[in-house]
Amino acid sequence: MKEGRIIKALSGFYYVKADDVVYPCKGRGLFRKQKITPLVGDFVTFDEHEAYITDIAKRTNELVRPPISNITQAILVSSATMPDFSSLLLDRFLVLIEAKQIKPIIVITKVDRTTEAELAHLGDIQQQYRNIGYQVILFSAKGERDPEALKPYFKDQVTVIAGQSGGWQNLFA
Repeated sequence: MKEGRIIKALSGFYYVKADDVVYPCKGRGLFRKQKITPLVGDFVTFDEHEAYITDIAKRTNELVRPPISNITQAILVSSATMPDFSSLLLDRFLVLIEAKQIKPIIVITKVDRTTEAELAHLGDIQQQYRNIGYQVILFSAKGERDPEALKPYFKDQVTVIAGQSGGWQNLFA
């Protein structure tokens, strides 16, 4: 038996990474009977020869949408404009993420499309969230606030990205 982590689930197959090798596996029928669904992020024991997952380790947390487990951080994306920044929406995401013991990182996008007054207001918002302990990053997909600056946040983390649509268009293209 080997131990690994599910990195992808597709059409009833679970792709388990162990020792830098990815193994396509199926879940045991026992899981269905127990109403347990293996999730991306699960640490599992599997039989590499029979290609079956035999056990799922206890999860630290899980999300329903997207279905993922053992998440260490969430990047919460809010748009500065088009659509306008909404602290209500951001706060709702923060409550959900904090309830699951997931570290949030707030990213406010499209700052290149703001006026000087709007940018100053965003700076105030950024400071308010920082004052209560959140990490807040302002940037755009173009110009001085380069999306490449986010890459270090992904190292050694299981990250989920959530927020307003449109904020990540062409982010790492």
